[in-house]
Amino acid sequence: MAGRPRTPAKILELKGAFKKDPKRRRIDAAGAGPFSVQPPEHLPQDCVRAWRYVSDRLPPGVLSSSDEIAVEVTAKLLTQLWAGNLLVAAELRQWLGKLGMTPVDRAKIPGAPPATDNPFERL
Repeated sequence: MAGRPRTPAKILELKGAFKKDPKRRRIDAAGAGPFSVQPPEHLPQDCVRAWRYVSDRLPPGVLSSSDEIAVEVTAKLLTQLWAGNLLVAAELRQWLGKLGMTPVDRAKIPGAPPATDNPFERL
């Protein structure tokens, strides 16, 4: 039986897990650069629209270049769904969750604190 998937180091860092316990830090993808929003050249033309749709909606700062395959699989599944294949909906939801694109998974990624203009803060 497989265990629970590991939380990516970037998400742990955003949550502040390494401030509490610096020994927890690990490198998930050594040398992985920033995520490219350009679709790969080998991607079929009918999937390019889905790639752009997905990549435009990704949570900022969570993905790196090592996650491009996950985005590609998600784009291919979304293309199938748009073509009317409803059988891929469950698998697509799983991949969207891995990318932090479902409400439940997005709630696990802390965002930037809201900007407040409180005049009493300066006192």
